[in-house]
Amino acid sequence: MKLLTDNQIKYVLFHLLQHWQANEEVLNRFYFVDKNDFSSYKNSIIFSLSEDENICPIEFSVLNKTIPILFPCEKKAENQLFEMDSAGNLLFKHDYLKSAFYFLSGIQETETKERDAIGRFPYSVSIQKQLACCTIPVVNYYFEIILQGLEMFCQHHKISFNRKYLFDNFGFFLSHDIDQTKFFHYRETAHKLKQLLGLSPLNYSRKLTLNLFIKGLFYLINPFRGKDPWWNFDEMITLEKRLGIRSAFYFLRKERGSIGSRYLFSNRKIKKLVKTLENNDFETGLHATFFSADNNEIMMHQTKEFSSVYGKMPHGIRQHFLRFFHPKTFRLHEKAGFRYDTSLAFVEHEGYRNGYCYPFHPYDVENDRMFYIWEIPLIMMEQSILHYRKLDFAGLEEAAFALIEEARKFGGMFSLLWHNSRLTEYEYPGVNIFYAQLLEKIVGKNPEIFTGKKLIEKLC
Repeated sequence: MKLLTDNQIKYVLFHLLQHWQANEEVLNRFYFVDKNDFSSYKNSIIFSLSEDENICPIEFSVLNKTIPILFPCEKKAENQLFEMDSAGNLLFKHDYLKSAFYFLSGIQETETKERDAIGRFPYSVSIQKQLACCTIPVVNYYFEIILQGLEMFCQHHKISFNRKYLFDNFGFFLSHDIDQTKFFHYRETAHKLKQLLGLSPLNYSRKLTLNLFIKGLFYLINPFRGKDPWWNFDEMITLEKRLGIRSAFYFLRKERGSIGSRYLFSNRKIKKLVKTLENNDFETGLHATFFSADNNEIMMHQTKEFSSVYGKMPHGIRQHFLRFFHPKTFRLHEKAGFRYDTSLAFVEHEGYRNGYCYPFHPYDVENDRMFYIWEIPLIMMEQSILHYRKLDFAGLEEAAFALIEEARKFGGMFSLLWHNSRLTEYEYPGVNIFYAQLLEKIVGKNPEIFTGKKLIEKLC
């Protein structure tokens, strides 16, 4: 990265102002300087800008957490974040703006061509992996450094200084991607037969696979088979209403091949479910299909179909498999008319793909502008913990509450995605009790609970 452009500086400051009740008297004293000679400044706030194109991280302790600063400016200031000089200037010793921009904008995703098997930017090549900071909202810590400096400057010059917090404690956003609704679908049962015959890799032991295959056969031929375990929405709604939660459900229409759902928006049961959710103040949104992430025609078609079938334009969207191409997918979302996306997470690891525990506007690096769509960061997906990291329920709970504690430091948010298809005792014994207890413990921390739609209304 070269020096930040004026638009990029304004972009970072826009998000800084989510945390500070700024006044013109202080803002007018901001200077952005790419040299170390400050002799001509007096009573000013000087942000050091780095010309380094390569990341050369150094570490500082901020709020008792070790934080990497990506673009240090003064080697002699390795143990100093900022200072007040004899001329009344506040000097920020390192380029916190560029460091924040690097994470927040997602520019690292445009600087490497490395992708996983289905085209996603992988955690394995990320700066978060390299610096072991995925579970730290580093941008919030950069802003904390700046705010501490500004507070010192204002005290020195007898100017009022007031912070802002999005939430008094922390915010909680629960969501569900409705990929599949039939555990005993004939394709699922046929797939288990292929696994038993050695034609596909096993997901479970042979004993459990055989057990599920037999159950699937009996379910499919039994006219009195009852409710499928993946059609568990009554239980989900009842639990969340009891706890005072209103979550968001993102619906995925059938697409070519077998990599998506097996239902259409016009399916009678799905339409009835959407109506039930809406009548109970839950949010419904679009879970955009695999091939929509880089295809405007597909994106527009399913957005219009959702609006036509359900009688409303969805506020929010999440991409299936979290398959996302930055910045192209954001352009498709904006063109389709969405107010927010909530796709940005690493599939393989919980935490902060963009280093921030607040909603934010993504950045279009190619056109040097801030997108007007909001991003509500996806901070934890149950599959990341249980499938990719192979942790147990206790490990998931520990990881969740560590992230919640980070959010509480800044009045930020914690978001959790839990699939309806991972709430079946056939595959995950004890999961329903664990899930209910997890939600109870989170609610017991007294968060402000919101849907994506309600959060965007709060921001705007």
